[in-house]
Amino acid sequence: MVGSGPATAVFVHEFGSRGLCGFWPYADWLARTKGVRSVLFSQCGAGASQCPAGNATDQWLAVTTAAVAWARAHDAGQVTLVGASAGGVVALQVAASISPPVAAVVNLSGERRWQGLDSLAAARRLQVPALFAVAPGDSLVSVATMRRLYQAAPVRDKRLVVLAEGAGHGWDLLGGAAGTDWSPLAVTVAAWIQGRHG
Repeated sequence: MVGSGPATAVFVHEFGSRGLCGFWPYADWLARTKGVRSVLFSQCGAGASQCPAGNATDQWLAVTTAAVAWARAHDAGQVTLVGASAGGVVALQVAASISPPVAAVVNLSGERRWQGLDSLAAARRLQVPALFAVAPGDSLVSVATMRRLYQAAPVRDKRLVVLAEGAGHGWDLLGGAAGTDWSPLAVTVAAWIQGRHG
């Protein structure tokens, strides 16, 4: 956990060995400049986290739900789930089912399907504000797919952000190379974490 304040982000990282570290510079920037608290964790099989027996996809969902519960148990105020790539898929699933609900969900390049999880089905069940972001040319998720998820979400407070061609995938959409030069999307995501969904 880094930072303090009433607004808390629980970050769900991309699939792969980098684990929580991909979101770390952004979480540090949020803490220093926006008064946002962040919870970062490694999913099963990422970083130093080990995999118990069982279905890895179920474990990603369970650990993400546990991270939200942990944040709430440690004085988090409103909690927003922010996921990148596979983490975006997982964030949508958890946001659509967790009780009590999170304050909002942010999906950065989350695919339509990942390891049996269906983002479209989750989007249709959403009852919380949702922000979707994608860049043209992404080999894993198209603008059309992300627009479909956005349109399927039956909530009033929702937004689709389509970045410039080649802006990247997942957490790369936030910019912030070497901890600086954050993109306009990074500022928008910070506002959503703080409860400003306009």
